[in-house]
Amino acid sequence: MYRVQFDKVGKASEQVYLKRVDNINTIKENEVLIEIICFPINPADILLVEGKYANKPKLPSLIGAECIAKVKKIGNNIRKFKLGDIVLPLVRDNWVEEKVVTENEIIKLPNNIDTEQACMLKVNPATAYLMLNNYVKVKQGDFIIQNASNSSVGNYVIQLAKLYNIKTINLVRRKEVISTLKDYGADYVFKLNLNKKEESFIKSSNPKLFIDAVAGKHVNSIASLLTDNSTIINYGLLSGENIQLDPHNTIFKNIILKGFWLSLWLNKMSIEEKNKLYSYLSKLIITKSLFTKIEKVFHINDIKEAINAASNFNRDGKILVTTSKG
Repeated sequence: MYRVQFDKVGKASEQVYLKRVDNINTIKENEVLIEIICFPINPADILLVEGKYANKPKLPSLIGAECIAKVKKIGNNIRKFKLGDIVLPLVRDNWVEEKVVTENEIIKLPNNIDTEQACMLKVNPATAYLMLNNYVKVKQGDFIIQNASNSSVGNYVIQLAKLYNIKTINLVRRKEVISTLKDYGADYVFKLNLNKKEESFIKSSNPKLFIDAVAGKHVNSIASLLTDNSTIINYGLLSGENIQLDPHNTIFKNIILKGFWLSLWLNKMSIEEKNKLYSYLSKLIITKSLFTKIEKVFHINDIKEAINAASNFNRDGKILVTTSKG
């Protein structure tokens, strides 16, 4: 079988390669052998190869934050899963054709779920859901604001907010994505560089939650428009700059800055809580309340081409990779 790995830090499309390894023929009594169906290429995967992610890789390194898989073989002590079950691995290193996991490392999903959408379930929908539901009590009709709104997380925030009847103000870099975000259910979409009229509208909307993936001085600009006692959740640094936040906003407006990293959340959740989270999100995928546009699906044999496509920020949808032998 094949797996994707890299031996040196650098440009992802140049450093990753397919390595042939022996098929997995035997497993222990408490193990499950899963066959990977498909996986997405996320920015964090590319950053890992470039050496810019939170954890520095120990080389040579496997790769892959998420995927969707099917149970191929179960150990004698396994009771929660059966052959053919569709499962979501909670572990990393998923750009492989097969791998061995334990019961607590996989979540069983409904067999009728769209596997292409489900392969993106672990990271971005969960990130959007947890940020929207665990920091500030946002009621129906309230306004929230976010940047990087055309990202996968941004799209899921829009869809969830629409489901909860929460109004979204969405900031983007390119005006050509505005109509797409409206299709997802965005209420208001503005360019990142706001004019006076837009700033006045945001201020009058009294947003109490700002979801930020940009960092830099932009954070302070938006903080000035938030209502008192608001919360800023930062989950990215697209600007490449440190967050700037004026003491006036933190002291006199009592604005709170929080950081979000999904790995920390999952580490502190019990397996029951994880099952509950992904069961809920799975139902939203099945009912098409949550979805992501897919630009192209590559085969694992073409992993370098897939990474090049995923590195194009002007693409119209996610890049997926299948391990199908058909």
